Amino acid sequence: MKFSLIIFSTLFLTVCSQTISILSPTAGAEVVPGQDVTVQLAFANSLTGVEHIAAVVAMINCAGAPCPADASDTLGIPLFAGNYTPQYHEQNLPPYENYTVTVSSTLAVGTNMLTVAHFMLVGASAVPVLEFANVTVSTPSSSSARREMSIRGRTIST
Repeated sequence: MKFSLIIFSTLFLTVCSQTISILSPTAGAEVVPGQDVTVQLAFANSLTGVEHIAAVVAMINCAGAPCPADASDTLGIPLFAGNYTPQYHEQNLPPYENYTVTVSSTLAVGTNMLTVAHFMLVGASAVPVLEFANVTVSTPSSSSARREMSIRGRTIST
């Protein structure tokens, strides 16, 4: 019994130390409905073998209400679902992958939540792990959002 508890504890600590993180956008960053945003997902290198299977990037439309504490109950509106293969790009950053996604045009003004679900297999026995990460972002009102409009044949930015 003690042996299985030690193995479980070791596996739990190993899995907890290996988590995906959202490097971009940062907390409080402004995202504009209908515009593209680059989502940078990083995964720190570790001694335990990890096989990344997939990632889902989504946005929870908080619609003026407080956003949930985490994304484990719902991911929101899916913006990307597919392979996740982080790579080293810069020496001072962990391996990461960038995804360019289009923010839903129906996103509410105020605070919203960018969510990520990451599925991986950990260790020699390929233990399946599903983890979540999130960051709150700001969506500007239409009056403060930068937009282009045409007035008498001229395009201007406001």
